Amino acid sequence: MTARNLKKLTGCAPDVIACVDRVLAHMDAIGWPMLVTDGLRSIAQQQALYAQGRTTPGPDVSAKRPLGRTVTKADGVRKRSKHQSGRAVDCCFLVDGKPSWAETLSWSLYGAAAEAEGFSWGGRWPTPDKPHIELPASVVPLQSAA
Repeated sequence: MTARNLKKLTGCAPDVIACVDRVLAHMDAIGWPMLVTDGLRSIAQQQALYAQGRTTPGPDVSAKRPLGRTVTKADGVRKRSKHQSGRAVDCCFLVDGKPSWAETLSWSLYGAAAEAEGFSWGGRWPTPDKPHIELPASVVPLQSAA
């Protein structure tokens, strides 16, 4: 795992880090390099994301949506994100050396690789969040299972 990805995972649970390492290694081996964009979040970071599209501009600002779309349903206090407990990670693809979240990329392969490690993939949610993966506390990483 790259030093940059490890830094982004600072504070995440050790089993999450180990599983993310295997997911990223698999994706790289099949020709889809990825990087970690988000790991552990503070309450303040989560609240800032929650504000996007509600009280501050979020993605996809347009005449129809002057504040853009919302980023998360978790406000960080009443509804906490798995990112706040170090059990969730967001990743994106690396295309020509630059981060990309393009819909045309192989998100389903990423989701399958993450699910094989025990993660729940946000791409299967009613409102998909394809970069998001979270590892339930009850999951025992495959390589450490007895």
